[in-house]
Parts: sequence; C-alpha cells; structure tokens
Amino acid sequence: MSNTTTIAWFDDLTASVFALGSAAREMRLAHQAAQVASWQIEPSRLRLVTGDVNIRGEYKVSPCDIALGQVRGLSRAYQRMTADLYENLALTYAYGTAAALLAVIKGYRPRYVELQRDQTDHYLVPSGPLPDFRGDLGNWDGQRRLALLRSIVAARRLDHSGELSHGSLSGLADVAYAYGEQAETALHHLLLTSRTIQEPEAEQ
Repeated sequence: MSNTTTIAWFDDLTASVFALGSAAREMRLAHQAAQVASWQIEPSRLRLVTGDVNIRGEYKVSPCDIALGQVRGLSRAYQRMTADLYENLALTYAYGTAAALLAVIKGYRPRYVELQRDQTDHYLVPSGPLPDFRGDLGNWDGQRRLALLRSIVAARRLDHSGELSHGSLSGLADVAYAYGEQAETALHHLLLTSRTIQEPEAEQ
C-alpha cells in the first residue's frame, strides 16, 4: 500500500480510539457533576424552612419540602443514568481499544473501532474476558499494568453479575476506563515502534 494509505488508516484508528475514550471521560464528568449536585441538597446541609400553604382549604403542605423532594428524586435519577452510561462507555472503551490492538497485532489495518449498539443506544459489550496481551507487546514496560487491570476488570464484572452495591459498579467503570487508557497507550506504542507494518490479510 502507498504511504498515504498507511497514514490514513493509522490516523483514523488512533482518532477512533481517542474519540471513544473522550466520550467516556465526558460521561464520567457528567456523573461526577451529578454527585456534586446531590451533595448540595442533602437535608443536613440545608436550613429548615417553615411555612405551609393551603390546597383549596382542604389540607396544608410545605412547598419547600415538596420542592426539595422533587429535586432529590431528579438528582437520584440523573446519578443512576450517568452512572449507567459511564459504565457502558468505559467498558466499551476497554473492549473496543483491546479489539483494535489485537487486530493490529494480528497484522490487520483496521481504520476504526468496530462496535454495536442496542435499541437503548447502549454499546454492546462482549461477555467474555478482555484479550491477554502478555508476550504480544515486546519489551513495552506497560504490559504488566495492562495485565493487572485486565484481571481487575474481570473480577469487577463478576461482582457486577452478583448484583452488588452501586459502589462496586462505579469501581467497574473506573477500572475499565483505566484499562482503556492503558490499552490505548499500548496501541500507540505498537504503531510507533513497529519498523515494518506487514500487509494485512484483509482490511477490517
């Protein structure tokens, strides 16, 4: 292939992986913002406001209590939604980047990360473990951490299937994101240190 074509697939693939990681980062920030917002409406942080209103003379209500209850309900829903989306994006970043890295190791030239989405706009994450790259990345000094993160993701996904607390789910998202970052670094290392890029068996 021409040098122009080689540069094109290299640039497209690295941009594809970076965009996936960026999406996960934005959703993580959204989830963190939702958590911060919830702290601002904690009952212990608010000054009690007294005062009732009549509802057509039938009964009295506290408008402040009702408003705060509604805000808390919206805040909890937003936290759940952003946590779910962050987890899905972080896992997709991990598995998508790993798949791209594996394809390059096998001699392919994928131009984009290949993904699937369901009807709720969630990405479909493989149920199996992440690829094991030990022995495939030469003397790259980051492969030990990559292998460690792989094992932690597997353990957290097992916790997830056991329906543990929400805190464990947040831990899964964070470690999956960390794996995605490390796999992205591995991909750059592989592409930049390879002196000769073999011709692919087929372009994905």
